[in-house]
Amino acid sequence: MGQYIVAVTSLPAALEVFSASRVKVKRMFPFVSAIGVEADRRDLAMLSRLKFVESVHADCLVRITSEEKAESFTPEKSELMRRLSDKKDEIITVAVIDTGVDEHPDLALFPNRIVAFADMVGGKTTPYDDNGHGTAVAGIICGSNLMRGGYLSRGAKSIRIAAVKALKSTGEGTAFDILSAMQWVYENAERYNIRVVNMSFGSAPQKGRDPLVLGANALVESGMTVVASAGNGAEEGEGVLSPGISPYVLTVGGSFGGKEAAFSPHGGGKPDVLAEAVDVPTISNNGTYITLSGTSMAAPKISARCAELLSRYPMYGPDRVKSVIVSSTPEGV
Repeated sequence: MGQYIVAVTSLPAALEVFSASRVKVKRMFPFVSAIGVEADRRDLAMLSRLKFVESVHADCLVRITSEEKAESFTPEKSELMRRLSDKKDEIITVAVIDTGVDEHPDLALFPNRIVAFADMVGGKTTPYDDNGHGTAVAGIICGSNLMRGGYLSRGAKSIRIAAVKALKSTGEGTAFDILSAMQWVYENAERYNIRVVNMSFGSAPQKGRDPLVLGANALVESGMTVVASAGNGAEEGEGVLSPGISPYVLTVGGSFGGKEAAFSPHGGGKPDVLAEAVDVPTISNNGTYITLSGTSMAAPKISARCAELLSRYPMYGPDRVKSVIVSSTPEGV
């Protein structure tokens, strides 16, 4: 038995047929008209013949796109973030689909910028992060710098986080959990004013109707800007990962010292922009500070820029946001 993502033209018709067969429905992804099922090889032949079935893909491995942690550190005050004006901006929420989030003081105090938490892995309701990757991403987006004596950044003032845990403590997960996280974001976008979705993970692209691309595209079509990391496998011949392969996603590669990092996938028109991806300082899930490398750390820099732009110009749609960011972002921001 294996797990598969079945894209269909009619959910009711599919559920009726599946209920009368050996196919077990495990998850529902109505935002992309797809169903997660458990089936064997004989069932797959039956699925492929159904007129309302558009595609069938095996559940795939998804992984974070960051390198190993460097030593934790406590920065000097010379590294403080810049002051900002008192201009009142609209509060924008960035959904971070990742390993969860820790209530680090730089996120949870004065004010608490974690406005929502959902757990597709363990079903918990209190924020936690048993890996640290999601916390690091959130810290780059809107960490306040409070615990190192700094001033609130623009992100800390005008950006909030909706953390959706879809990756395990190992930093890996499945397309089932990622699509469940996307479904949660789709359903809760209006409630929390989610305008940007950060995806610092990737999977090997699937032929045909790639499930992660379908999900990312659906979020864009609903009005959210989706920012995805490109991946770190260029030196091993690996290209841009899914969902970053989508032309509608704002895909972020890594830079180092103002030049494209050797590990960042390039060529073929992707990634769309670059951001610093080597020894990026951020917060950890144990209340301290660390540095991390990888396009996982580059993507949240761009997510923050998107949210800041939307805070000033909330009428912008995903296409306009992407156009402005691509045209105005120098290499190595």
